[in-house]
Amino acid sequence: MSQFPQADNRMSVRVIGAISIGLLALSVHSLAEEQPASSLAIFQQRISPILNSPAKSSCTQCHLSGVELKDYIGDSQEETFASLRAAGMIDPAHPEDSKILKFIERSLEKSTPIVEKTRKQEYEAFKAWIVAASKDTKLVSLAAESDQLGPSVPVQVIRHTRLDHIVQSFRESIWSEMGRCVNCHSPELNRKMVGRNGHTQEDIDAISWIVPRDPASTLQQLFDTGNIDINDPQSSAVLTKPVGLEEHGGGPKFALGSNTDKNFRRFLSDYAAAIKGEYKQTDQLPIQVTDLIAETGQHLRIIELSNELDGKLLRVDIYSQTDAGLSADRVATAENPVNGNQGQWQSSIYAVAKRGSQTAEKLVVDQPLATGRYVAKIFVDRNDHAKENRDYELGESDYLGQVDFSGEWKIGFREPKIVSLASVRD
Repeated sequence: MSQFPQADNRMSVRVIGAISIGLLALSVHSLAEEQPASSLAIFQQRISPILNSPAKSSCTQCHLSGVELKDYIGDSQEETFASLRAAGMIDPAHPEDSKILKFIERSLEKSTPIVEKTRKQEYEAFKAWIVAASKDTKLVSLAAESDQLGPSVPVQVIRHTRLDHIVQSFRESIWSEMGRCVNCHSPELNRKMVGRNGHTQEDIDAISWIVPRDPASTLQQLFDTGNIDINDPQSSAVLTKPVGLEEHGGGPKFALGSNTDKNFRRFLSDYAAAIKGEYKQTDQLPIQVTDLIAETGQHLRIIELSNELDGKLLRVDIYSQTDAGLSADRVATAENPVNGNQGQWQSSIYAVAKRGSQTAEKLVVDQPLATGRYVAKIFVDRNDHAKENRDYELGESDYLGQVDFSGEWKIGFREPKIVSLASVRD
């Protein structure tokens, strides 16, 4: 005889049946969860949204223009896979080592949590899709169409607008001249201004756009603080104030038409064009300057100048002198307006080296010219051509003469090398 009443037996059967059905449903659900998603589903759910999103991808952290992750995504997974494989960006045999994954992984040393989160999502989405798609024999066997996915601009444009190239250009064009700006705009030096002429700490912080020893962050700071105007680069405050076209508490720092003026204008126009994606062809890219400069910390002063030269732009090109003669190229240069009231001219000296030369590789800021024999060739813009045309280059018609000098050459504004115009020779 059963230990349980008949009604209890029927209830037991129903309970056991319900448990069995529940276990079966859980089993089916578990199998469904373990079933890997198809490559098509991954593409539609994780890759296509990147193509259709108005947001910038992590590519823009290193590329100011010319490259976007969506450039590598087509309207279908077939088009995308075939094109990327044909371009060598996908390796079906080793999908996790595909080149496009390595590209996505690339990051700057200094990155932000938001960018890194975006990069991680992009990487995981592409990795999941490529791994799944590489198992699909139909996808792997597809032939790519003639029009490949990817950037629409030439590789030279891509390299030119890459952030590391832009920062290097900033180093050469503006950062190399920071000796003109550090006293007021570097937080390491401008604290002494607090309290002077009513300046508060907030006032000083507002003009502290130099990040010491960090040109990349300084460039970003100039942009963030509005000192660079990418819509009208020639009106950027970082140019108009030191060149004297706009009120500047520190006064003019370089002259219109000077080499410094040319370098600032050249960089600002290039930077704005890169950010706005204006470069489409290689012939639109600016020509690189051949001479690189670095401040030596030394100063040169020319005395006994006529007051008729007051305000005239004067450039000195310095050549080293040996028993074999003058160096083939100038080793240093300097430019500044003449102070005719005092009958003199003075300027910081900038070492010069040809791009790509061994000397250029060793060109560093605050490395003085060695004690030795030099010849200074002097050019003066007597007719103010550079003020009328800021692209004007002083040449033979502006040549004044040259001065020989030698001996110890100390560092600093207060101990310049002094030469007299009276000793100028043709």
